[in-house]
Amino acid sequence: MSKSVSRPAHRGTPRPFRTPNTSLVKTIAGSLSGHGKLVGRVTLASGIAAGALVAVPAANAAPVAAESSSSSKVVEAPALQASATPSAMITDIQKLEKAVEEQQRKAAAARKAAEAKRKAAIAAKKAAEEKKKAEAEARAYAASQQGKIDKAINVASEQIGDPYVWGATGPSSFDCSGLTQYAFGAAGIELPRVSRDQASSLPTVPNDQIKRGDLMFWGSPVYHVGIFLRWENGEAIMLHAPKPGASVREEAAWDGWFAGSVHQA
Repeated sequence: MSKSVSRPAHRGTPRPFRTPNTSLVKTIAGSLSGHGKLVGRVTLASGIAAGALVAVPAANAAPVAAESSSSSKVVEAPALQASATPSAMITDIQKLEKAVEEQQRKAAAARKAAEAKRKAAIAAKKAAEEKKKAEAEARAYAASQQGKIDKAINVASEQIGDPYVWGATGPSSFDCSGLTQYAFGAAGIELPRVSRDQASSLPTVPNDQIKRGDLMFWGSPVYHVGIFLRWENGEAIMLHAPKPGASVREEAAWDGWFAGSVHQA
């Protein structure tokens, strides 16, 4: 009867790592694909090189889709030395991954800057359009009847303190109708020279319907004129050149006036 002899398991010398771990390279390379343009090379422990082309956007690439991709630069990853072990190979791949992340960060920063620039350009265009619109509206108002009346009031107000001189029409002294003719003429509203003719050239309105800038007249026949400004404590306030020895001023209206409307002229 033969006797079986048990043999110890073969304990040979550990074999060196010879087969390139291409599946790991493919996995990493696949996970990094679609990131732009970056050339990296990882050398495996066996000495067999596995080339991995991974796309990464260049830092200075245009972030908008409308621009040609030819403006992007191909950035080459740092040269990687031959790796002696699988762990060293993974380290090399991690370096490549960091290079990809850095390029992504720069590309994101470039896109952000381009977007800020685009928004600034839109805001500047909008501001210019609004300014243009406001200027057009200001010109239209200045050409309107109310705009002219407001200008006439401003011109008359600038004469406050100038002396009353009978027959004077400005620019440094006035009589009552000389002041109204001067102020409204500067605003583009022509009035006759004397108060009587000014009254007859304007439609009469009820006193309680008088508006800022309308004229106030006294007498029949008319002998005096002033410019209505506002109601104050139930009294009508006017701007006028009162009489010899006085100056152009604002004061409460004298009794007995009636209104002539330049708004309806």
